[in-house]
Amino acid sequence: MSHSRQALVVHPAAPDMEESHRTALSECIDAALTCAQACTTGADACLEEPEVAALRQAMRAQQNCAAICSASAQILSRFGSDFGPTPASVLRALDDLSTLCEDACRVHAGAYPHCRVTAEACARVRAAIVALFAAV
Repeated sequence: MSHSRQALVVHPAAPDMEESHRTALSECIDAALTCAQACTTGADACLEEPEVAALRQAMRAQQNCAAICSASAQILSRFGSDFGPTPASVLRALDDLSTLCEDACRVHAGAYPHCRVTAEACARVRAAIVALFAAV
């Protein structure tokens, strides 16, 4: 069980949440945190490549994706009884920026393994978002 999942289980508001929602929420948080790390490392790896200028768009996308993933994980982790439903706008922004990042990194995935890793992390976030919307 991930730390995100454990935190959601022991949260005082946990009994108010359906199990399927709690599972989908924890998986989305975990995917966002993993993606933030992959994007941060991916952008740094791009800086080390000899053709760094060709990777500029991917690096910016990775930096933006890392930022929205981190912020989204924080927001999604706050679900006390007065919070209300998961803000759809947060999930839409996360989906939009992770899509842009995945697309930008897929262009370079064949030549740069770190771009492939980032694109795959973005795809996992997007799948977790779909599952979370389905659970609410």
